[in-house]
Amino acid sequence: MKNIIGTVSYAALAPAIAKPAQAAPKRSDEFIDYDALGMAELIKKGEISAREAVEITIRRIEAMEPIVNAITTRTYERAFENAKTISADTTFAGMPILIKDMIDVGGVRRTDGSRMMLSNIPAENVPYIDGVEAAGMNIIGMTNVPEFAQLGIITNNSAFGATRNPWDLSVSALGSSGGAASAVASGMVPLAHGTDGGGSNRLPTGAQGLFGIKPSRARMLPGEAGGVHGPFKTNQAISRTVRDSAALFVHTEDPNGPFSTIGLVTGPSANRLRIGFALTLDGGEPVHPAVAAAQEQTAQLLRDLGHEVVEADIPINASEFFTNFNSAFLGQFGVFSDQARAITGANAMDSGLLDVFTASLIEYGSNIPADVQAAGLEYLATIPELYAQVFGGVDLLLSPCMPFLSIDAYALTPDTMVNESTVNFLQAGLSYTASVNVSGHAAMSVPLNWDPETGLPIGSMFQAARGNDRKLYELAFELEEARPWKDRWAPYSCKYIPV
Repeated sequence: MKNIIGTVSYAALAPAIAKPAQAAPKRSDEFIDYDALGMAELIKKGEISAREAVEITIRRIEAMEPIVNAITTRTYERAFENAKTISADTTFAGMPILIKDMIDVGGVRRTDGSRMMLSNIPAENVPYIDGVEAAGMNIIGMTNVPEFAQLGIITNNSAFGATRNPWDLSVSALGSSGGAASAVASGMVPLAHGTDGGGSNRLPTGAQGLFGIKPSRARMLPGEAGGVHGPFKTNQAISRTVRDSAALFVHTEDPNGPFSTIGLVTGPSANRLRIGFALTLDGGEPVHPAVAAAQEQTAQLLRDLGHEVVEADIPINASEFFTNFNSAFLGQFGVFSDQARAITGANAMDSGLLDVFTASLIEYGSNIPADVQAAGLEYLATIPELYAQVFGGVDLLLSPCMPFLSIDAYALTPDTMVNESTVNFLQAGLSYTASVNVSGHAAMSVPLNWDPETGLPIGSMFQAARGNDRKLYELAFELEEARPWKDRWAPYSCKYIPV
């Protein structure tokens, strides 16, 4: 069974788009197989200019955007202006990048996927964006997200609509970095920015055949106004190649953070690792057979590469974790209701500024007593030590990214009313990823398997103890060499659709 809730017909989603044939692709983009560093090298050699890189990217965006709906704001003129001054001596030499619409870029609209924020233009960059631009990347637009990331695992909102998965338009791009992942998977850009506050860089990349990483908490330059770090959210790349992500990592590490910087990782390590394999989760949703089979294949690949794979457990009970997580944080969403009331004088549901889903989620969490919130926070404070005990016995932990093979594109919509069933569905989707953010350690999704029946990608998640981000990159390089994925393209991408 491909999806967990119903089906959405391809014709209903995109009646004017003919499905591309993969047997004899017709391409007009001679640069589509280059990653960001590869294109940057062409700029450095003078074979193309930074302006031409912008023009190429615009053609890709305009060809693919009607199909996948990944973009909220275009910054083409800004990109053309910046192309005049970005030095070819920088790492990316003016290569365009798309930024997730949940971070401040000076002078560029930030909406967080909400109608309430359509006029919000931050005055200046946050430090993380300064690092992105110092790397020589040229911001060309912002990517779609669920409203305030509250729809969570599905990227859809009433301000911009649903982002679609270029591997199958009837299934979700997931979220909340769904727009960023869809932009990369469809070939708009080889590298995009994402944030991960509960699985947001791992779920969409796992579902779209890409590499996504969540660094250790406070490892990267701050992504919040005022130079502070979010309690759970970290910033980093979504990419087709590991080396693109590693190259950006160098420029966006915080030299004043709690960890020694790891610098540029360029390839695998010779060290063999002891890797714990946790296929199931106590109290969690049953794992789809195709997902289970994919993780078994990943485990065997690790053995073939000389790593030791041992049985391990994820150190939480899913039901207990989310009961406490919801108790601690659902009540805090009322800040959005306060903002809506300040503008309109009406509550969240009646303001007309917030999606029904967001407004009803606010209502759902509004009656949580203070003592219940405190108990939830007390429980969550124990999570880092639980994971530290796991990493005392293994170098890395392997698991699925999520228990489902796929989720229907419209399983949840901006008009969905939140109830117990909805919350349970969200929790199931986030069950393998969210506790990582609470713990603060590092994790990545690596695209090693595709379902033989549907052709859909199935990511494998690896976790490392807090501060051990280098181990993830080194293993990612090794896995990329052993089972390359860069040239596996989605059917709805610039590889097959002329730009």
